[in-house]
Amino acid sequence: MLDLRIPTGWFFSILGVILLSLGIFAPGQASLTTLNVNLYGGLPMFVFGCVMLFLARARS
Repeated sequence: MLDLRIPTGWFFSILGVILLSLGIFAPGQASLTTLNVNLYGGLPMFVFGCVMLFLARARS
């Protein structure tokens, strides 16, 4: 049976990496605010995805 933490972890990790890279290499794309939304949104997504993958790996 497939553990839902694996696809959830991969989804959030990949999406977090995409947002982190956009936040690092193109910080001015979200022009409605002065904050780097891609960077601050991608970091928690990446961490959450890594935690899900770690929990799935620790269980098996």
